[in-house]
Amino acid sequence: MSIPLLAASATVFSQERNAFLQRRGARLLLEGKPLQLVSVNKFDLFLRFLEGGEARQQAIQAIEEAAKHGFTVIRFAGVGFYPSHMRHWSNEKVYWGAFDELVRTAQRQGVYLIPVIHWNLYLFPDMAHECVQDMLTNPDSRSRQYLWLYTYQLVSRYRGEPTVLFWELTNEMNLLADLEFMHPYGRSDLNPVHEGTAYMRLRRDHFTTEQMVPFLREWAEFVKKLDPHHLVGSGFSAPRPAAQHLRLARGKGDWTEDSEAEMLVYLRDTHPDPIDLLSIHFYRKHDNLRFGNRDEDSAQALTAFQRAAQRIGKPLYIGETGDDYEQRPHAPFLRNVLEQAKRLGIPLTLVWNWMSPGDPYDVNPQRTPQVVQMMRAANRR
Repeated sequence: MSIPLLAASATVFSQERNAFLQRRGARLLLEGKPLQLVSVNKFDLFLRFLEGGEARQQAIQAIEEAAKHGFTVIRFAGVGFYPSHMRHWSNEKVYWGAFDELVRTAQRQGVYLIPVIHWNLYLFPDMAHECVQDMLTNPDSRSRQYLWLYTYQLVSRYRGEPTVLFWELTNEMNLLADLEFMHPYGRSDLNPVHEGTAYMRLRRDHFTTEQMVPFLREWAEFVKKLDPHHLVGSGFSAPRPAAQHLRLARGKGDWTEDSEAEMLVYLRDTHPDPIDLLSIHFYRKHDNLRFGNRDEDSAQALTAFQRAAQRIGKPLYIGETGDDYEQRPHAPFLRNVLEQAKRLGIPLTLVWNWMSPGDPYDVNPQRTPQVVQMMRAANRR
């Protein structure tokens, strides 16, 4: 597939090295200073700019409100979620014009961006009428070429833009690995056919950790070749409590809980070089109830993840966290996460999901004033 040379029209700004986030072993530096802050996710930020009208105004307001409250990083899907969202992809003025406006808006407000290059793992396979394994294992597959083309366009366009804090490859891809035994003949997963998806997920939409790791390494190498300025994170969730046992069971499904040492091996192996940053998403119950912890509101398990990151020698950040704000307006789990992140020196903690009406985890100054105040207080500390 031929690749249009968008680099010539790319939005390239400061080339000064200090303008970009830097890694020093397991530490992160921004403008030469250690990074430690609390900020937000807004999954549909780009999709709202792309939709235009009232949706675009809501996205602009979300960036402005984030800046107003001191939340100076926003993580979001830097791509469509369903094939229907990609209908304007070939129209540079419409599609990339919306992305340019998002970046300019963040730039004016002093807000950094973390675009996730490929959020929904099924997106490009659905567009190509292929399966996920085609994209992961066959460089000549149509879905792999779609992904490489999109990566080229996005990363080349903003490779010199310090408003991009770093790139994330995907979203929670690790949670889909090694699960073929659960649905060996196919299943329904993210299949709203009217949005352009496949009718059914097939056996070859499953994949193993051993297939995922070389794919991630090759993808990260491609990003680094295009952009020497920005760091790369995985976008992964915390490994499943049994991730290493599932991996070694080779399709037979061993749900034995991993030890801390086994978790470290899985975290290390699924973040191969040149991936710079260890990503975890950390939610109540399924992420924190491990390594002997049985307190649902405790964030004690973060100690084990940070210890693993120090041994691996890469910075750890929390790409997503949150609480049930409707049932628990004081958000005791989130409070413990913020306190533990500060104590451990975790550089970045991103709360789900800023100014997103309809999401039970919606955080905004009107709906969840106590949570917003808690986040602001954490940043002041």
